[in-house]
Amino acid sequence: MTEGVIDLIRQLRDLKAHEKLAGFSGFALDLGDGGPAKDGVLKIAEFVRPDHSGYITLTFQTDPDPEPARREALGAVFDRFARFAQAADAATGQARFGQGFEYLMVVSGGLSDGDTWYVVEFDIYYKQLAGRLQALVEGSVLPGLSGVMPVTFEPVNWWEGAA
Repeated sequence: MTEGVIDLIRQLRDLKAHEKLAGFSGFALDLGDGGPAKDGVLKIAEFVRPDHSGYITLTFQTDPDPEPARREALGAVFDRFARFAQAADAATGQARFGQGFEYLMVVSGGLSDGDTWYVVEFDIYYKQLAGRLQALVEGSVLPGLSGVMPVTFEPVNWWEGAA
């Protein structure tokens, strides 16, 4: 019965295994509830294809917060971002995330029962990515995210030789 069944989770893990971890940054997310900002870590990875196109994977990770209202506010911030991502076309994407932007895709998001961390991951696809990671992330992607989300970022810590 399992013959011919596609395991999408396994395929996604296989694809993600070839990404190159490039760096990380701390972030502070304003939940809009009058409380303190929600701190976390942003992981930055890239995957460059032989034709020099590719994608940047950004993974937001934070603790889920024990207070239900703050947990709900956290989810609402990323839900709004997911709606933006669905609507982003080449023109709005390039204005926010840099030259060569193709599309933005939310890969995973949120919290499942029993999860220790609240994790949201998305990919930004570019026509030409090779050799541009640091300039794109620092010059366009992080400022672009700050323009569509209530978030501030610390300077990126790049892995040696990654950017």
